[in-house]
Amino acid sequence: MLKFYLITDTHYYDYEACGFSDHRDQVTWNESGPILDAVFDKLAAKTDSDIILIAGDLSCNGQTVCHEGFLKKLQTLKESGKRIFVITASHDYGQAGFDATRATEPRKEVTCREELFDMYADYGFRDAIAHYAPDPLSYVAQLAPGYRLLVLNTDGDRDFADLLHWATAQLAQAKQDGQFMFGMHHYPVLSPSPVYPLLAADGVLSYKIPGVVAQLADAGLRFVFTGHTHMQNITYEQTEQGSRLYDINTGAVVGYPAPIRSVVIDDDNMTIQTESIDSFEWDMQGKSVQQYLSDHFDRMLNNIFDAANRDPVELLNILAGEFSVNKEALLKYKFFLRIGGKFLYKITFGGMGRLLFCRRKIDKSVRRLRLKDFVPEVVRNIYGGDEPYSRDTPVGAAAYVILSRINKLAGRFLNGLPFESLQDFVASLLYDPTPDSNAVLPLRDEAQAE
Repeated sequence: MLKFYLITDTHYYDYEACGFSDHRDQVTWNESGPILDAVFDKLAAKTDSDIILIAGDLSCNGQTVCHEGFLKKLQTLKESGKRIFVITASHDYGQAGFDATRATEPRKEVTCREELFDMYADYGFRDAIAHYAPDPLSYVAQLAPGYRLLVLNTDGDRDFADLLHWATAQLAQAKQDGQFMFGMHHYPVLSPSPVYPLLAADGVLSYKIPGVVAQLADAGLRFVFTGHTHMQNITYEQTEQGSRLYDINTGAVVGYPAPIRSVVIDDDNMTIQTESIDSFEWDMQGKSVQQYLSDHFDRMLNNIFDAANRDPVELLNILAGEFSVNKEALLKYKFFLRIGGKFLYKITFGGMGRLLFCRRKIDKSVRRLRLKDFVPEVVRNIYGGDEPYSRDTPVGAAAYVILSRINKLAGRFLNGLPFESLQDFVASLLYDPTPDSNAVLPLRDEAQAE
């Protein structure tokens, strides 16, 4: 049996050195240090396992001072008796990602990718039993007798055919040696949500490298732990040969819901449970950790709705900063943005039903629910791994009725979108019956067990 803990997307930001930031994102920046201190204290106190995996994006945006601070925290955790295995990712080396205008005293020195191996040598790299020679940031670690970890790094725009060939060779070697091998990769191999490919298809390995799932799964890789999306999700894909690959995507530990995965592998199953911290050293205005992080998460979307109601230019400033929207191209539509923004800010489910002649089909309990309050909750639920609104719930049924009506009235304008039915697509975002935080996954399929 093997037990370990996993976190990802620590995004450590040293605001004392880099300047207090007003960055709006799903994750915290200024609070990242105190949150990590609390997480590491919790992990250090665990006596049932000495193995900690961290699945990438260790620093905020590759600032050297942030790496230095994070390494001090890792050293303290290591001194508690823990063995730590990391993977680095795109936020860990210098790139055009750090917006210095958001910090009062920005620290501009950034780490080069070539420095990361030596920097994190004591956290997996040095003790690896195998390295991918062209890029040693991919490696194999022997976690315990009978259990190996395959760490794959696919940063940058390059050809990964040789890396995948090396990975399949390592899987074959593990099988020959009687070792159970699972993977860690920062970017998701499978999409964690139906909406994710619309936002960042290039960030999903199976979209970026067609055939990669079959290549890895048929070679014997059944589980891979991933991060990057900041979403809690567990999904799988089955190949034509019947091999199944599970992608256990984990949310950012410095954002809502601050997940810590606890994983146990026995002879038959992988059992995954998710926990969090109860407090951290910060002024949370009397809120619980989950409420504080939830409110922080909602801030960006609430700001968008508030700006849409107040001023279209302010709205475009936010969209340009957070989503790289072309502000200048949209400024000519200020009048329509103003009208549309005020409409979206005030409209309720009942109001939508009235406009679309379907109000009677909407349950009275949700008619006063405003779109501006509902949308942030839906997005937060997707990231938190809890999408509860099936068509049997008043909210889910109301949304489906409204969207079905829109689909009928505006169907021809929706042609070309990457889904056949608007209402079915949104319904898949509102409700997901598969467990994303706690799950028991079989080590082999029934056919294999027989």
